[in-house]
Amino acid sequence: MVITGASSGIGEATAVAFARRGARLELGARRVDRLNAVAQKCREAGSPDVNVRRLDVGRRAEASAFVAAALRDHERLDVLVNNAGLGWMGRLHQMPEEKIEELVATNLKGVIATTQAALPWMLERHRGVIINVASVVGFRATPYSAVYSATKHAIVGLSHALRGELSGTGVKVCVVYPFVTGGTEFFADTERPVGPQYPAMWVANVIVRTARFPRRDAMVLPIRLSQIAEPLFGGLMDHGLGEARRLAFPHLAGTGLPPSD
Repeated sequence: MVITGASSGIGEATAVAFARRGARLELGARRVDRLNAVAQKCREAGSPDVNVRRLDVGRRAEASAFVAAALRDHERLDVLVNNAGLGWMGRLHQMPEEKIEELVATNLKGVIATTQAALPWMLERHRGVIINVASVVGFRATPYSAVYSATKHAIVGLSHALRGELSGTGVKVCVVYPFVTGGTEFFADTERPVGPQYPAMWVANVIVRTARFPRRDAMVLPIRLSQIAEPLFGGLMDHGLGEARRLAFPHLAGTGLPPSD
């Protein structure tokens, strides 16, 4: 069981949820001190074998080495959970170039790198489950999170295309769509969340069920209804969400450009 972004939030909750079912774990994230604390929770929860490694999935060499280490440590890789991700909120024309590159590298290129590293082992053995943690913004883009929304759309497209590519091989590709997840550090880099929130363990349980019973898209009913409404009411939703964010965060009102003379 390999989990990226496992030092907090959904990744931490997912690691503990799998540990309760006796899974052997390979956990990766950038903060090793936090990873060690999560690993101890997993051992106490019932995991017989937990290894942690510093991992920045945005660096291709680290992502490949992380998967290779998992195969050395456990001699198998039945489930890969691509969870590592970053967010940013603000006007697109004010987004720093380095933040754009960081989001694309972490949210998209990191998933590609770990998946490419894991696939040869899975294909050779005709088994394995790849779970990509996207977001509701993977089909319902959110104003003022344009690049984040774009990366999650890309994850959905990548996953669906790869699922067809791997049809008949025994390897499954699944997408999980969290809504606003409370009690996580994700919003430290964006703004406080707007709307209802779900606990991280709720998402973790969805991931565990998806690993046991793989399916193309794993989402709860409210999110599914939003997906169904998208083709009919997408334009209204764009406007409504934009207005909602401007009301919640007044500094986003206007264009962000200096006043003209």
